[in-house]
Amino acid sequence: MKKKITIFGSTGSIGLSTLDIISQHNDKYEIVGLSINNNYEKLLEQVSIFKPKIVSIKDTNSFEKFKNRNTLKNLKILNGSDSFDEILNFETDIVVAAITGSAGLLPVVGAAKRGITIALANKESLVCSGSLVTALAKKNGSMILPVDSEHNAIYQVLDIKNKQNVSKLILTASGGPFLNKITEELEHISPEEAIKHPNWTMGKKISVDSATMMNKGLELIEAHYLFDMPHDKIDIVVHPESIIHSCVEYSDGSILAQMGNPDMRTPISYTLAYPNRIPTRVEKLKLSEIKKLTFYEPDLLKFPCLELAYSSLKIKKSAPTVLNAANEIAVDAFLNKKISFLSIHKIVEKTLNKASISDINSIKDVVEIDTESRSIATEFLTNYRI
Repeated sequence: MKKKITIFGSTGSIGLSTLDIISQHNDKYEIVGLSINNNYEKLLEQVSIFKPKIVSIKDTNSFEKFKNRNTLKNLKILNGSDSFDEILNFETDIVVAAITGSAGLLPVVGAAKRGITIALANKESLVCSGSLVTALAKKNGSMILPVDSEHNAIYQVLDIKNKQNVSKLILTASGGPFLNKITEELEHISPEEAIKHPNWTMGKKISVDSATMMNKGLELIEAHYLFDMPHDKIDIVVHPESIIHSCVEYSDGSILAQMGNPDMRTPISYTLAYPNRIPTRVEKLKLSEIKKLTFYEPDLLKFPCLELAYSSLKIKKSAPTVLNAANEIAVDAFLNKKISFLSIHKIVEKTLNKASISDINSIKDVVEIDTESRSIATEFLTNYRI
């Protein structure tokens, strides 16, 4: 039986990599649904190749253009983020959650409610509402398989049945494009420079997060909820080569690590084939060609976003939700050249200081806190010189 796959964010980097894998294994997988924001031309290509039953296009203008050019008969075409639930009414075995930011929360919640296996690339879902999503998944028998290379690496080497023997989880970080720059050099960094990651091919937002190391901070919070691990048992080390994708340290002194070339098709294929493995087009790692593997403590003074994430996780409650919302506003402003690179962490910090930190008891609470935090961050952008 073929596994039925629905991809939320099919034209982004994760979506494209997922479809690359599926194109090699048409005997194993069938595309049921695809969801995009506005890249309708790429969606037209995908539809012609994979022939899904349903698609969703968030942007109304792109929706109309796609409808006029689509030639696939019996394809159901939906418009708007409200259509996420309707996509999941079609029988699906695995949902690939690859929409960037908090906008990707609703598909994850919908899949968890239905007991569908979730290949989770949208880390913000757990950052914003980790305890709610994991509880919902557990209640309905929905398995969450992490796509992020770091969490996927831990998933592969973590002895979950004997977790009491785990000393710590170790998340590796490339350090981004500015690892070797001093703080003064970061003041005039352009968006074009920030999105040029030295090792990974990613979208613009996540590339900026990598440059500020906020991405690693979000992954820290995600790991806490995903593996139910206390914050003081999760470490971050900078590993510029991006060969070791993360490690688990055990009480006997052993450290187990997952290694491989930096290519997202490896963790994606693991989630699609779990508990088995399938071939990919990923270039194999040649150990004899690796000259060295280096590791450093992260510089929290140069990358204050990471310190803000640590602090938010210690506070918990709604703090991570506020952190994520403010960061999304700040990164968008930076990409649109409204603020400097070093202003990103300032806006996040100011928003955290002003927002009311409260308990989160429902997804409705998450949405309200997210909205309020975005408003506060936008106010700082409008009324303050950062």
